Amino acid sequence: MNDKDIFDFINANFTMRNNADCFSKLNCFVDAMHRGQYYPITDEEIHRGVEYKKAEGKALLKALDPIIPDKDKKLAEAMVETFCNQSLQQFLYYNHSYENRNNLVQQEISE
Repeated sequence: MNDKDIFDFINANFTMRNNADCFSKLNCFVDAMHRGQYYPITDEEIHRGVEYKKAEGKALLKALDPIIPDKDKKLAEAMVETFCNQSLQQFLYYNHSYENRNNLVQQEISE
């Protein structure tokens, strides 16, 4: 590990710690989503929860760095990015669709 790897690992750890509460809410949201139900969560909490997962994935890649062939390292990092970006879009779409379908956004505004 070089200095950049250590810095990246510490940064990922910091990101994970700051977003742990949102990741917990995101897990509840995803559990509800799988059952066709709803768990109230903001777009910001979704973003931060996904950032937690992305940082976790990148930290895992750093830990596995010695056994990942050099030619596959960029692909592995791209896979983490793609997975997180696709998950983020799916979560936001479900959240907005559910809120719009059930008029939850309008209820919050009128309260």
